Amino acid sequence: MWIYKTYFLNGREYFAYDRIGMTGAAGTQKDFLYLESLLQFLEMDHTEWEPQLQHAAENLEQFLKTGDVSCSTVAQMALGELAGQHVYFQLPYLKWSELLTRITLFGEDVSLPTDELRQLPEQLTQMQKEVQAFFDQVLDIDQAGRDVQRNVVGQSAFRFQPISVSYERVCAEIYAEVLYPNHILDLIDFALRTCVQQRILVRKCKNCGRYFALTGRVSAEYCERPRSTTTILCRDTGAFHQWNKGKEDDLVFKEYRREYKRRFAWIKAGRVTAEEFYLWSEQAREKKKECENGQITLEEYSAWLKQS
Repeated sequence: MWIYKTYFLNGREYFAYDRIGMTGAAGTQKDFLYLESLLQFLEMDHTEWEPQLQHAAENLEQFLKTGDVSCSTVAQMALGELAGQHVYFQLPYLKWSELLTRITLFGEDVSLPTDELRQLPEQLTQMQKEVQAFFDQVLDIDQAGRDVQRNVVGQSAFRFQPISVSYERVCAEIYAEVLYPNHILDLIDFALRTCVQQRILVRKCKNCGRYFALTGRVSAEYCERPRSTTTILCRDTGAFHQWNKGKEDDLVFKEYRREYKRRFAWIKAGRVTAEEFYLWSEQAREKKKECENGQITLEEYSAWLKQS
């Protein structure tokens, strides 16, 4: 019997699962930043899951009609590819692998709910829209405000459904609510209701533009979420990037920076001393302030830089 469970604890989320689970213990365990799995799901393009799910459903239906074991293998492979893309898809992979194994290896007469797999692409696409609306109405601190409990009252974005949650020891002497999902929709429901229960808000990062959970200071503007292209976190570089971005359209600053770099190179070339350069830079900054305050024009400042 397969096992799959998840819980939230101390600003992180945990997943534990196993294809066989015969010992009652999950063989694979993963943890992420709080709400990371839902945020990754929200950012996924529906074309990333639709083809594989449809391919799996078609092969399952063909397996039921013909008994061709190769069709069941192809279906499991398609679901396995999805499972490698996102932790949510480990659930249908485990569920269907166990059902097909019971039929193909043990000859059991097991009912296969292929309609459930057929409906999943449309359900997930709709769920993305509902989650986004829930963020807008309830969790986004900059749109909905800080009072999560008040925001959730009367919201029409998402309808919570009954899910199977237990309360158990998850590590040492720590207990937490643990979800044993039957469907990916259960995972989404659990994540959203936990945000409401724990009053967790979200915000779009000023640097990368992605949502992140505000598990610490609600004034945080930059995320700690990992990106595949770099190991550098927005939290560490975001403020600098925003400052640099703000200077891109600053013509006065551009003029100053261009001349500053040119003259700084003169030190190495021996054309000026460091003392002479820093004396000039002080004067250039004073003139820059005059230009920013409208005392002199940009053209006058540019001319001064060249002639000074």
